[in-house]
Amino acid sequence: MGKNKKAAYSKQEEEKANRIVKGLFIGLIVLALVIMVGYAIYG
Repeated sequence: MGKNKKAAYSKQEEEKANRIVKGLFIGLIVLALVIMVGYAIYG
């Protein structure tokens, strides 16, 4: 029983980590777009 609980917990942690990575990735893409648009307008 303890083994199964640990596996479920690690899966939950993995999902949380994936969400954080996805958020960072989207944030970086948005930042890159903002920089490109800013450069196009003010550059």
